[in-house]
Amino acid sequence: MCDHSRLTGVSRRILATLLCLVISLSLCGLALAEVPYVIPEGATVGPIPNAENYGSVPIEDAAKILEVAKRAEEMGLLEPGELNFDPEAHFGYESPILYYLDETIFAVCWKEHIWGNTCSFAEIKVADASQFRRKLAGDMYQYPQQFLASELSRQVNAVIAMNADFYQFREYGVVVYDREIYRCDPSPISTHYTMSNYIDNCFVTAGGDLLFVHRGEEMTPESLRNYIDENDVLFSIAFGPILVENGEPYPCFSYPVGEVDQGYSRAGIGQLGPRHYLYMSLNHSPQKEARWDTYTFAVHFASKGVEKAYCLDGGQTGEVVFQHEPYNYMDYGVERTVSDILYFCTALPEN
Repeated sequence: MCDHSRLTGVSRRILATLLCLVISLSLCGLALAEVPYVIPEGATVGPIPNAENYGSVPIEDAAKILEVAKRAEEMGLLEPGELNFDPEAHFGYESPILYYLDETIFAVCWKEHIWGNTCSFAEIKVADASQFRRKLAGDMYQYPQQFLASELSRQVNAVIAMNADFYQFREYGVVVYDREIYRCDPSPISTHYTMSNYIDNCFVTAGGDLLFVHRGEEMTPESLRNYIDENDVLFSIAFGPILVENGEPYPCFSYPVGEVDQGYSRAGIGQLGPRHYLYMSLNHSPQKEARWDTYTFAVHFASKGVEKAYCLDGGQTGEVVFQHEPYNYMDYGVERTVSDILYFCTALPEN
């Protein structure tokens, strides 16, 4: 005779095991779904963005950007109220507000009148820090050819790009690219300064954070190698000065590059929070308005709520590129060829 109680016990254990397996697979699937796509460190291009995800809003309907932000919140890309963009800003020159949104990146560009000057902004939030990248012309240090920022943007499939430090134009500071040191010159300039620590250096980590090494701090090939390893640094930016630190404008009235004490076109990159950035540029318009010294630029940058910000190469180089086209008015009205850009890409695989 069959032992029905024994079969029932075995069946229960089998059913319980199967149920646990189903639940485990379901939870695993949910966990995988929550992990954002990642761009490999060695990749030289990003995925092609979906043209249908670009949009434009006239400045009289600026509040509609908040509706786009709401979609980003529903995707889990933005926290509620995290968007820094202000629909009540004094927008400039009838330029439309441009944006891009998918599950891995939200970018919005706009122009403001501030103190009678025209400033261009780009706010970007990415799902993974690997989407914040640097591009050197030719994908190598000291490549002999330079390109327009819009050309470099197109080469890497950027959603949005901006000028960096134009490293080939000057010798100060260090160059770190893909974790490798390409320039760290300990040649003495004076008692406290070498070619490498004569300016503030900015480093970008694998987690997407901006780190600063102040002018005058030790910077030798050995100490730089340790700094890269200890802080998980991917690349550096060498221009400066530091504009904002700990949410406050950083005073700097004497600096070896950038004519910091003169009215000049400015550009900078700031961090609002984890994987959340703000680019700001001040360029003269066709009317050639007066421009700002570095500290005035820093004061206005800090007023936007950035935790930290760093000055990029300015003048005609200061440029933000959206959908591979210049968004701001560059000095003299034309792009300048450069050796490098910063850019943000989508992480969604191409269809």
